[in-house]
Amino acid sequence: MELAQQKCTTYKPGSPPLTRKETIELLGQVPGWALRNGHIVRTFTFPDAAACMEFFSEITGLATDEGHFPDLCMKESRFVEISFYTYPAGGLTMNDFIMAAKLNGMGDRP
Repeated sequence: MELAQQKCTTYKPGSPPLTRKETIELLGQVPGWALRNGHIVRTFTFPDAAACMEFFSEITGLATDEGHFPDLCMKESRFVEISFYTYPAGGLTMNDFIMAAKLNGMGDRP
């Protein structure tokens, strides 16, 4: 099943993060995302701050539905940087990649 079709699961305390090998394999399934300091990160581009804020709202709805939340940052009123990392796991989990795949279908609109 494709990542974007999967549903995030509740993190079980004590569960280990993904291995480096698993991370690299999954990274290939989420175009546009990069590994930076142990997080997966992508910057989406919009025409103005209003479009960025609308995207923030969409991300919030999706994250609430999935129960998995990103770190968000708006830069220069045109760029939205999203970062995923499962803090309780101390690394990346499948949920991070599921969310990245779902967001790939939402961003970078004119």
